[in-house]
Amino acid sequence: MANTKYTAFRCPMDLLEMAKARARRERRSLSNYLIMLIEKDSTEPAEKRAEGTRAPAGVRAKTELKT
Repeated sequence: MANTKYTAFRCPMDLLEMAKARARRERRSLSNYLIMLIEKDSTEPAEKRAEGTRAPAGVRAKTELKT
C-alpha cells in the first residue's frame, strides 16, 4: 500500500478482543490483520460476494472470528 491514513471506528469490545486474539495467533499486528481482512473481502470475485453467504449489515454470527 502506497498511501495510508489513520482511521478510527467504533467496534464492539467482544469483537475487538476476538480480532486481537486471532491476530496474535497468526503473528500479526491488529492493524495488519484488519487490513488483510478488508483487502481479502474487497478483492474477492463479485460472484462469490453475490452468493448471499453474509449476514445483513449490523448482524454477525458469534463464530465469525473463532477458529
